[in-house]
Amino acid sequence: MTSTSYTNFAELTNNEQEFLDYRIIAYHRNPVIAVLAIHGGNIEPGTSELAVALGERMGASTYSFEGLKSRENQILHIKSSLFNEPVGVSMAADAETTLTIHGHRNEQASFVYIGGRNETFKNVIKHSLNRAGFQTYDAPRRLSGTNASNITNSCKMGAGVQLELSTKLRKSLFEGHDFSSKNRTNHSESFHRFVHALETGALTYKRFIM
Repeated sequence: MTSTSYTNFAELTNNEQEFLDYRIIAYHRNPVIAVLAIHGGNIEPGTSELAVALGERMGASTYSFEGLKSRENQILHIKSSLFNEPVGVSMAADAETTLTIHGHRNEQASFVYIGGRNETFKNVIKHSLNRAGFQTYDAPRRLSGTNASNITNSCKMGAGVQLELSTKLRKSLFEGHDFSSKNRTNHSESFHRFVHALETGALTYKRFIM
């Protein structure tokens, strides 16, 4: 298989080798808000780095499925509505709500699409990102993240938030606008500002539900 992505985790594991082609990183912490990047590593570069950094700052449960292949990582892109890797599914199910971080292919503009079914959480995140200087838009229908089977909404509330970061924005999060695997430990000022904005929004939202 080279031209399309896998449709479920069993299909993926039948063709790919863990720790060589992909890896799973999970931190089981406070489950009120779970932070997930199901297309991390070389699939949608920059997403797992954000998720791990945010989860650590918040002390939140964090999950990342990372592509490690040198090329053709898109084959590892299981759709959000079909994603059934057991550890990630379990972490989402144990959480009150989720914040999932994805990448959107757009080299021309720096922005975030905000989707998901948790309207209050969405509005708080949007406000926090805007205040930090990041451009946000309501996600278009195909990226809306409102499907009940989307892992974003597979939490106790049945409603989470899905972020889609453009390629240009994700590149800006790393020194030299280089989000290649060898440079993704070199975070830029924008990376820290983005993580802080998400943390501020998430902590604000937690006050609404606790």
